[in-house]
Amino acid sequence: MMKIKATALLAALALAASAASIVPATAGHNGCEAMHALDPDHDGTMDWHEARRAAKHLFYALDPDKDGTLDLREVSGRVGILSFARFNPDRDRTLDMHEFLELVKYRFERANRDNDGTIDCRELNRLAGLRLLRVLQ
Repeated sequence: MMKIKATALLAALALAASAASIVPATAGHNGCEAMHALDPDHDGTMDWHEARRAAKHLFYALDPDKDGTLDLREVSGRVGILSFARFNPDRDRTLDMHEFLELVKYRFERANRDNDGTIDCRELNRLAGLRLLRVLQ
């Protein structure tokens, strides 16, 4: 009986430790801090062209095998399995540049609550903005 309790305790500790290690890429950052890196013209907002440029740069950085695609492992922590499947219409288990940019554009549009074509740090601090940041950083 003592062995079962010890095993259960170890399993619970392992589960707690793994849950604690699952931290989004934006942890410790807020939208205003992130805006500095994503806003090269320093106007306080990120437009689609700036987001697209950041996404393209990141795509190449995440593609260490240089095969022109990203698999689920390469986007781990940035894109969940459901989003990955949604933006992989050819079901080849990879995102090419076009598919990756479609995902980023979708998240950009969701984060742009006022539909003005730009995202400010207030919008980046909302859930949709944080999801955009997660895929861009």
